[in-house]
Amino acid sequence: MSRLAPLLRVARAGGALAWTAAEFAALEAKLLARRGDLDASAERELQRWCRGLLRLGGVELRIDGAWAPARGGRLVLANHRSAYDIVILYALFGGSMLSRAEVARWPIFGHAARRSGTIFVDRASPQSGFKAIRSIREALQRGRSVTVFPEGSTFAGDELRPFAAGAFTAARGLDVEVVPVGLAYPVGTEYVEDRIAEHIANLTGRRRIPVGVAVGAARRPDGRSERLLRECEAEVSALIARARARL
Repeated sequence: MSRLAPLLRVARAGGALAWTAAEFAALEAKLLARRGDLDASAERELQRWCRGLLRLGGVELRIDGAWAPARGGRLVLANHRSAYDIVILYALFGGSMLSRAEVARWPIFGHAARRSGTIFVDRASPQSGFKAIRSIREALQRGRSVTVFPEGSTFAGDELRPFAAGAFTAARGLDVEVVPVGLAYPVGTEYVEDRIAEHIANLTGRRRIPVGVAVGAARRPDGRSERLLRECEAEVSALIARARARL
């Protein structure tokens, strides 16, 4: 780690707080004018905030692939390696995220998550899981994008863990598009078992963080959620290799 790491952390923290204060003031004004409805304008404001955080954090996205604007519901499926995954994928795709319940209590990010229509799930509660599946399905039916990390947690390295079936169950029978994404980070920057503050300190103390992002072709569910799950597992695994090649 560079000797400049402490100075980088302080500078980036100050910049992020100032940027967040300005963006949240604009966001809250838009939400107040629309009585709390998260419309396209408010969503763009949140995406702008995310892009600003990435620039301030020294994150350099190296993207492989392209995607068209969503024409209805869209389910984005990605591997999960860092807290930055959430910021990156929201900056690119917007919509709603499926997230662990404790994220709602995080400073700043928790508030942003609640404001952006995040679907929270307590993975220790089957009832919460069923409710999350229903919420994903309802969001897709309303034409929103929903991003899910089907591995269920963060891991180091490029090995993909088995996908949980919930998101595929939610999309079954719907006329939506499914977009697989692979993410790759430099070794040592993944979020694994350490506290979130330590993870963020590790990231913000680096001069720059190249992140490979490989986006696959959109597909439509054919009613067989188990087959779709296996196909998406295989494709995300291949996309991770493409993302790694970008670093």
